[in-house]
Amino acid sequence: MIWAIIPVKPLHTSKTRLAHVLSATQRAELIQTCFLHTLVALRQAPTIAGSWVISSDAAVLTLALAQGAHILVEDEPHGLNTAVQWGLETAVHAHADGILILPADLPFITPGDVMAILDGAVGKAGDGRAHMVICPDENQTGTNALLLTPPAPFTFHYGPGSFQQHLAEAQRRQRTPTIIATPGLQFDLDTETDWRKYRRIIHDNVIKTPVIY
Repeated sequence: MIWAIIPVKPLHTSKTRLAHVLSATQRAELIQTCFLHTLVALRQAPTIAGSWVISSDAAVLTLALAQGAHILVEDEPHGLNTAVQWGLETAVHAHADGILILPADLPFITPGDVMAILDGAVGKAGDGRAHMVICPDENQTGTNALLLTPPAPFTFHYGPGSFQQHLAEAQRRQRTPTIIATPGLQFDLDTETDWRKYRRIIHDNVIKTPVIY
């Protein structure tokens, strides 16, 4: 039983690095669209037991419930690492076999991408060891997908350089790491360059095959 964990910042404070090209309303609508797209992709992935959305934003929580997701309601934003730690603890309490942590800004994620990262752990769950499957962003610095089987113990290091920090954390926790690279997981929306590439990809409808290392 694998649960997806999706932490979502308040929409009106999202993607401030795009403020010079998009208004606050446009940024909120963009992230809401990406978030909805992610929930649909997860719902269509047969091996995902369900999704937990963590946010303090009422609009996000309402959309999550409408899509059949569970919610964890923050009284206020406490930061990404605190949010995903709460999600991990909730999954442990629910006796989940693993958790898949995804951001809300993956505009091109597909059910196939979800299955690809889950396939990174196929055949390993019964070997008695803890595992981590990770997908970095395009710059190989951030963490765009993180699968932990079992969920705990683990300490999260989201922020600058999180990809290498999570690999180091896996080593400290004696988790066997697998790195997966798929465009649907690697591409996120952080900068103006990302925004322009996003528009170009939509136009070109580029689809590539996942690669697992």
